[in-house]
Amino acid sequence: MRKDLVWQSIIGFIGFFAALALIQAVVNVFQPEPAVWPALLAAALIALEAYLITRWLRWRRGDVPERD
Repeated sequence: MRKDLVWQSIIGFIGFFAALALIQAVVNVFQPEPAVWPALLAAALIALEAYLITRWLRWRRGDVPERD
């Protein structure tokens, strides 16, 4: 149960900042001279979020052995 809460906390933390980065990237598109880094940061955080969610779901199904 505790490991599940840790997984959910990490996913929520990264997800929050991924959402903020995505909003910043969208706002940046409408600037007169948009920068590239907000889109790259958003893409990296979204990719990390997707990776963490798939790992968490695999762990919950029991496909990944625990390393305690």
